[in-house]
Amino acid sequence: MQIDFLNILLMASISLWIFSLGYLFAGLVAISIFKNKNTFSDDKKFQPPISILKPIYGLDPEMYINLKSFCQQNYPKYQIIFGLQDVNDEALPIVKKIIKELNDVDISFIINTERHGTNHKVSNLINMCPSIKYEFMLIADSDMQVNENYLSQVIKPFDDPNTGAITCLYFGSATKKITSMLNTMFINNWFLPSVLISKMIKPIEYCLGATMIVRRSILHKIGGFEALSNHLADDYMLGKLISNIGYKIHLSNCIVKNVVEESSFKNLILHELRWARTLRRVEPYGYALTFLTDSLILSIFAGTSLYVIGNSFVLFLFPIFITLIIRVYMYSKTNEVTDSGRVGKIWLIPLRDTLTFFIRILSYAGNSVEWRKNKFAVDHLGLMHDEKIISSEKNRENKTTDTISPQDT
Repeated sequence: MQIDFLNILLMASISLWIFSLGYLFAGLVAISIFKNKNTFSDDKKFQPPISILKPIYGLDPEMYINLKSFCQQNYPKYQIIFGLQDVNDEALPIVKKIIKELNDVDISFIINTERHGTNHKVSNLINMCPSIKYEFMLIADSDMQVNENYLSQVIKPFDDPNTGAITCLYFGSATKKITSMLNTMFINNWFLPSVLISKMIKPIEYCLGATMIVRRSILHKIGGFEALSNHLADDYMLGKLISNIGYKIHLSNCIVKNVVEESSFKNLILHELRWARTLRRVEPYGYALTFLTDSLILSIFAGTSLYVIGNSFVLFLFPIFITLIIRVYMYSKTNEVTDSGRVGKIWLIPLRDTLTFFIRILSYAGNSVEWRKNKFAVDHLGLMHDEKIISSEKNRENKTTDTISPQDT
């Protein structure tokens, strides 16, 4: 009976390990396909005016460069709106500096403390809506950097009337801290391939916060930004609601840069735990299968089973060695696609994979998340609940709104 149990354990662990290798090979194929298609047309016939919305909540690393990159586009007509929710926001001096330096660009900022639900970012977007001039709206997180041809590269798929939204992948570029490198490796070596594998299997039905472009008329059809005001995964839900009414979500070939700075292991874990619990809520069944992506951990289980059965240290090392070779190869391939000079080191791969595994376990141990020093509980629908949420009456009493154009600065 004991031998039968060990044989079953061996077969199960080997099978799971083989499935995990299948994921790695699928990732390599998806990355190769994306790399070969990662070209852009010089056709500039379709260049409609665009309103760029930049919700801001506190400081990000390299924030001046991040924000300014969106304001220096090689594009005929666009506006930029920076949205803040606090007159004392540390990012405000940076915003004012950019507006002063680029006084020939259509830039403005608003400060509005009104809250619309529990999602601060979406509240910011709702408050920015009265300042929007154009039909095409682009929303991008404040920690992203782009090149000067970014708008020309991402907008073209909207010449197809069936396109409802456009979104972009992003890659991490880390500071010299190990915690920052580990987060970058998660983005580049796990998140990016997983999105490309998903796209290879079926059309994507979600957006990513790095870039979300949508027509104002389509946004109105799904209920406006208000429909997202209590969702933790607002970017995911934006794409989901648009695809639910029959429009396509286009994943652009353009990859934007995310400058990563994690000050401590605690912040790194809280950040990635929020991401993991977000994914668990919006895609519970898909997330449950993501343990198959823990190839290095599964190789250790497989190696342990082989050692118990065969009493050979060589058998223990074999699956681990094979997995590490493929992981290193994927590491190099994703770095080729992202063309990033500041990424994690190869020797961090075992630590990175172990951390991912334990965060995945922790994600099932609770439903709370932390974002920018705010703590929320997330229910089974992915809705956020904050016990300290400001009431609508208090919002109206203490509301502060300030809109500044280039001419005012």
